[in-house]
Amino acid sequence: MATEKQIAANRRNALQSTGPSSLRSKAFTRLNAFRHGLYSAAAIPRDASLKELAQIRGAYMRSCRPQTAAQVRLVEQMATAEWLCSYWDATETRALAEAAGDWARQISLMDRFTARQARYQRAFLKAYDEYERVRDAAL
Repeated sequence: MATEKQIAANRRNALQSTGPSSLRSKAFTRLNAFRHGLYSAAAIPRDASLKELAQIRGAYMRSCRPQTAAQVRLVEQMATAEWLCSYWDATETRALAEAAGDWARQISLMDRFTARQARYQRAFLKAYDEYERVRDAAL
């Protein structure tokens, strides 16, 4: 855990940041860091609704009723993958609306969002298949 002195130093350093200043630049560059795995901290967007994730997790836990730690982890993976698919669907809709009229930009955005959504869909299916395998082995 960071000390108060470290936190204060970090805040002072953050004031010297020279990142993007326009809203368009900020919207574009905020996606740059999302290059990690499904469960890395960088994969969870800052503006995402963690309340929605908790609701999806709860629904999956009630529906699947995992019995072991492995099953719990796989159900959490399914819920997170579904939540991220939903998040990126909504983000794509907003981004495409903002790029209205700029066909080249819209095609580029669609390519990136489609690849991202496909990654999370594969992650969901992989976790689901593994959950079923583990669950059936326990019976």
